[in-house]
Amino acid sequence: MKIGDFVTNDYHGIHRYGKVIGSVNKEDGWRYFDVQWVDDEVYKTTISSRKEITDKDHTLRFYRADKIQKFNINETIQTLLKLQDLAE
Repeated sequence: MKIGDFVTNDYHGIHRYGKVIGSVNKEDGWRYFDVQWVDDEVYKTTISSRKEITDKDHTLRFYRADKIQKFNINETIQTLLKLQDLAE
């Protein structure tokens, strides 16, 4: 993965979409990525509720490479349009 790649993340059934805007190698040997998420209100609300329950902030700034998946935005849009055609 590299800066500019489009990625997804699944957090307890919440599908998130974003763009990699930075990366860093950490001492644990993993590469972590800073992601700009879009339309992420459901995730933010869920994390806020979790913080109220556990009294711990679970918000992440960097995502380990195995926690996000790169995808081709153009191919995904074409696939979704085909799926939309089936709904009509």
